[in-house]
Amino acid sequence: MRVKVPRATYLLISMRAMRSLSICLPSLYVLCIMVMEKQHFETPVFERLAVISEVDVYSVDCRNTDLRVEEIQVHVIGWRRPGQTKALLEQLEKSNYVGWNTSVPLYIHLDGGADKEVITISEEFHWTHGEKQLDVQPKNVGLREMWLSSLGSAAKSAGENTLMIIFEDDMSTSSIYFQWILSVVDAYGRNKRCRDSKLMGFSLSPIRVDEMTKPPFKRWDATQIIGRDLAYLSVVPSSWGAAYWSDRWNEFMEFVNVRVEPPYYDMNAEENLAGMQYDDLKLTPKELYLPDARSNVWPKSWKRFMVDWMYVRGLVMLYPNLPEEMALATTMALAGEHVGASTKNNPRVSELIVSFDRLTGTVLLPEYRDLVVLDLHNNPTTFEELALSGTKFLKHVQASCLYCNDLLRVWAFDVNAIVN
Repeated sequence: MRVKVPRATYLLISMRAMRSLSICLPSLYVLCIMVMEKQHFETPVFERLAVISEVDVYSVDCRNTDLRVEEIQVHVIGWRRPGQTKALLEQLEKSNYVGWNTSVPLYIHLDGGADKEVITISEEFHWTHGEKQLDVQPKNVGLREMWLSSLGSAAKSAGENTLMIIFEDDMSTSSIYFQWILSVVDAYGRNKRCRDSKLMGFSLSPIRVDEMTKPPFKRWDATQIIGRDLAYLSVVPSSWGAAYWSDRWNEFMEFVNVRVEPPYYDMNAEENLAGMQYDDLKLTPKELYLPDARSNVWPKSWKRFMVDWMYVRGLVMLYPNLPEEMALATTMALAGEHVGASTKNNPRVSELIVSFDRLTGTVLLPEYRDLVVLDLHNNPTTFEELALSGTKFLKHVQASCLYCNDLLRVWAFDVNAIVN
């Protein structure tokens, strides 16, 4: 529930925060930061900076609340991989959906110019767990637009507490993937009252590389930092078996619809990539470069914009931390728009877990407040530090980019939307 907070209350909160930031209520910690640094915010756009969680993540236990998730949807994005598309659909059909007492709709999104066999497979595929919808683009739009337009439409028409699970056609999934989804929903997202508004969603695959380094995809092992906890949080979004909350995706779409337009992004610079080094691409103004983020130079990527969004807002994704870095779903790293020639022993490919018996002797899902939080480079951090980093970056953009006010208005959070 959103409560109108008298403006005088801000000063009382900030006085407590100035004595000790650690005692600031988690649901208000960025507001405290904003008030403490108010002397630096001199223009109206920075009255929109506070990223306020609607949930006190240190006290609410989802497992003691009512289950009010409107729907859990499965989305498959395909194009020209008939064999892998068929295999993925069959894996999803044979998965275990016990414990979810309503239907699970399947949405198959095919880009324009899809292989005829892929279209036939999709049309004839029998989905027994709910309604099946097939969406075929009239012309080729590319993987980025498939994510943004197809999922944008789905999120817009869904209930605000709907979970959308997305698979690309080069993925493989465990038969117990949905059981994991039910477990993390039970622990962290049974309803909007207990779901932290900074939680974008859940990943079915672990983080196995540092995507933000140069050269990219430096190997990384979560177990060295996370230990035996079964999950952790990261400011890095997932694209390999990701489940996003519909209300969070709708907020992201408001941002990305501005972010992809000139002067903030140049689609034309993506047209001649042959022989080009990523660092030579002039895709976006340098003023909008996130600190030390390789995503700044990713072409034809929807995920680069989600990185921007989550970094500034201090948002997080929940990842599994299973024995031997196993996954509930994994990319097969097949050659495609964002992957070169397929190679053996690709660090992004995980072994799939086939039974929860493998979890014997491990620690159960931690309380939300106890989850390890990671930054862009997989270093342990805190929600407070994420919020400060996002605020610092927006102040940099405001000071250095004189034409970015329209972008800042959708990137920063509107305090008035909550307190008025």
